[in-house]
Amino acid sequence: MTVASTSGIRGVFNSDLLPEDVAEYARRFVRLVGGGELLIGRDTRSTGPVASRVVTSAILSTGADVVDYGVISTPAIFRESRRKERSAIIVTASHNEPEWNGLKFVVNGRGINQAEFDEVLRKGPKGDGHPSPGRLARPEGFSYNRELVEMAGEGSAQGVKVILDLNGGSAIGHAPGILRALGCEVSTIGDTRGIFSRTIDPTNDPLEVLCKTVKNEGADVGFAFDCDGDRLALVDNEGKARTGDYMLTLAIKEALQGAAQKDVVVSVDTTQAIDEVVRESGGRIFRAKVGEGNVVGLMAEKGVRLGGEGSSGGVIDASFNNCRDSLVAAAIIVGALKRRGTKVFGQVRSYHIAREKMAMPRKKGLEAVRKLQKENPGADALDGLKIRTSGSSWVLIRVSNTEDGVRVSAEAPSMRDAEQLAHSYVLKVRRAGA
Repeated sequence: MTVASTSGIRGVFNSDLLPEDVAEYARRFVRLVGGGELLIGRDTRSTGPVASRVVTSAILSTGADVVDYGVISTPAIFRESRRKERSAIIVTASHNEPEWNGLKFVVNGRGINQAEFDEVLRKGPKGDGHPSPGRLARPEGFSYNRELVEMAGEGSAQGVKVILDLNGGSAIGHAPGILRALGCEVSTIGDTRGIFSRTIDPTNDPLEVLCKTVKNEGADVGFAFDCDGDRLALVDNEGKARTGDYMLTLAIKEALQGAAQKDVVVSVDTTQAIDEVVRESGGRIFRAKVGEGNVVGLMAEKGVRLGGEGSSGGVIDASFNNCRDSLVAAAIIVGALKRRGTKVFGQVRSYHIAREKMAMPRKKGLEAVRKLQKENPGADALDGLKIRTSGSSWVLIRVSNTEDGVRVSAEAPSMRDAEQLAHSYVLKVRRAGA
């Protein structure tokens, strides 16, 4: 099944997502941005080289030029797109499993918005005749690694011991060098491109090898990345894997130290712990619909520098990048470890979030949400239905935009309470949609 949203077009390559479809989406994106010169990069999946050549050929056939970066992380391409004021296509299926591939679209340093994405999906004229093919070039390099080190401060995390679980992804070309330049003592696992030894999404994996390695080697922290290098999971110094929500809350708390602007934007399904951190700093918390593009859009609207989504890890720092950036988050955390040691891991409250997904026709799902909204007139209807069940617990019900299914998320002080709360609302949705 092909999944299409502003976060990207994805499917099992050469099955759900055919090369001719990839080429057509690429041509439509060129039409949207008006041609010129486009950047292209890819992650480390085995189908990446073929899919990348398909995209490159399609762009060149329109008369537009291509600068091909090869294997590079999504945050690095976003930064290059912003710096060069060029649009970009990233050949990646992000956190989906290895047999998947797809396309992410970047417009001058920001993710594509819904109106633009609708244009990419819309069939249009085939084009004017047979234009002269564009030119293909290789970049002379990229400045992402150097600029991130400059932002964080070279040597600012001197002596912090870090284990990196790179899992064969594109972070291999970024994370070790950046953290060493910050002064960290770095060891790596999974540092062979394209060899995946665990689930692609680190926020959905127990990270057993990383946990054991951090504990056995007496490291201060462990970081795990996804295939295109924008998601981040954290393992603390005791070898305990922490959630994406915890990681985001910790990074935001540290980033707010001394920051002139204290407001933060997060998605509606991000932990309430971040509300506590922002309030303590004197700032305001704004909630956006689920999806990185929605968070970035609200950040721009409110003039906010910091944001993110707890479910997927990473921090959005608009002063550096208009996307989730795992290494911005990692740099913030190792800097905090340098200043205060591993006690920083106890500085933020950790709630527990349980998530369940149920199959249900979209029409019935929407009807179920409408019925539950009538029963809960004070609930938040920004994105689905968010019901606060107590001072420390909430549940969010969202009907999928891309498939027949309903997602139920619940947060509570304990995992048992969160799981029970989520399951109770799964049953309520089933009854309401029957």
